[in-house]
Amino acid sequence: MNRKVIYSPEVRERAVRMVLISESEHPSRCAALVSVSSKFGLTPDTLRAWVNKMEVDSGKKPGVTSDAATKIKVLER
Repeated sequence: MNRKVIYSPEVRERAVRMVLISESEHPSRCAALVSVSSKFGLTPDTLRAWVNKMEVDSGKKPGVTSDAATKIKVLER
């Protein structure tokens, strides 16, 4: 049975920050994701999604920001 675990914003921010800081110490971002995710008990895919979301929200990558996605959901209702 799969249970969905809810992580606090502080844990998410810390894990993402650790990936970005430790990226230079690993041969690839994937390796950094695997390393950091194991420390938090996450899957690398979960952490990858958090990092991607942060990069979109901060303007480092193109995409729909969290704020825009929330506004769209409200308008669709």
